[in-house]
Amino acid sequence: MAETKTHDVPTYNPGDIIRLELEVRDDNGVSEVGARFRSTSGESPLSIHRSVKLEGETQALAVIELAVEDNLPSGEYECEYIALTDQLGNTSLVVSPGIEFRVEGVVGDRQGPELAGWRFA
Repeated sequence: MAETKTHDVPTYNPGDIIRLELEVRDDNGVSEVGARFRSTSGESPLSIHRSVKLEGETQALAVIELAVEDNLPSGEYECEYIALTDQLGNTSLVVSPGIEFRVEGVVGDRQGPELAGWRFA
């Protein structure tokens, strides 16, 4: 993996897989772990959600993966929240857990078409 560290923030490049390992536990067993990331740089905000189903273990390692591809713009990203759900359907939300990463080296057009004008005919 081509992960490098810049100011203690892991940096990834095209072709890399971002692999976030989360140690989770619950006496009733953990059934799902989700994470939402958002870009903190660039003109248009981007929000990415990933989740993983678990098998109800009381202690588990949840692995969230995100491929660095052309549709993931370069820039800084931070985790907005981690959502943990147990076997009974109870959910815990960990807001702003301090998880950050950077994507570099992705180039290309990231903007959609722009509306240049309009009129009634």
